[in-house]
Amino acid sequence: MPMKLNCWKNVAANYLVRLLTRIPKTAYSAFSLIFSYALRLQKNHIARASIQQALPYLCEKKIKQIIRQSARHTVDYVLALPQLDKQPYQLNHQDVLTQALAENKGAIIISLHMGPPDLGTMAATQIGIPTTTLIGAGKHSPLTHTVGKGLLKKVGIDPIAKGDPTVIFQLLKQKKAIFLYNDLRSREMPVTFFGHETQAPASGIMTAQLLNAPVLFHYCTLEHNEWQLHFERIELSNSGNRKEDAQHNLQQIIHRMEQVIREHPELWIWHYDRFQLKKKVSRIKGLLLTQPKPDLS
Repeated sequence: MPMKLNCWKNVAANYLVRLLTRIPKTAYSAFSLIFSYALRLQKNHIARASIQQALPYLCEKKIKQIIRQSARHTVDYVLALPQLDKQPYQLNHQDVLTQALAENKGAIIISLHMGPPDLGTMAATQIGIPTTTLIGAGKHSPLTHTVGKGLLKKVGIDPIAKGDPTVIFQLLKQKKAIFLYNDLRSREMPVTFFGHETQAPASGIMTAQLLNAPVLFHYCTLEHNEWQLHFERIELSNSGNRKEDAQHNLQQIIHRMEQVIREHPELWIWHYDRFQLKKKVSRIKGLLLTQPKPDLS
């Protein structure tokens, strides 16, 4: 029975991959408007609280503008996956990539959710760099996970699912460049993100230190409807204390992420509850709703 179920899931996933890649661009534009509006209705309070915490100096008009633009971009990122090979982009700093891989140690490329997912991975693959990306294990939504893998494979990316703690070590030993996203919640290593105490993935940094592999920071910006792909070399501290070095190096990258987000706040995913504000914001909303109206008589 489980084999038959998996078989049907694979058939359904393959059908969805073919279907999604054939939908015309005009339809995706309509989907973007509808879904971004729905996202704002559902998560507007999270986005507002997150922006106010991270960028407290912004005025109300600017916050509203960022919320609106961020919702549209967040939806567009998801909708871009079936059309990833049709996204206009410019690969900047290609020399940074090629020089890192020329060391013959593989590379850790740390990124954040700004731009179509794995556009940088595809671009690196297209210039002949052996590249992969680490994706979720798909436990909560196996069909979505399988469809996502199928869409990535369609553009030449062979993704690796999380689960095996040695997978990054093995991939670096194979001299591959590994794209990792470090701006979502994790339970690996404490850091501060926009002054908020939280945790971030550290396995990539720690493995790179262990194997003396290069670490790059990758992000996207948008200019004249063309994605600009940026790559920077991160110089790692090496004092001999691996844990302290990993903490320092990871925090260094998080600070660079903060800087990029400050410069392009409309491109980041503010509707994702990165700062775990849902309960706090809901509690405040609840208090406001249950407070008695003032007696104006």
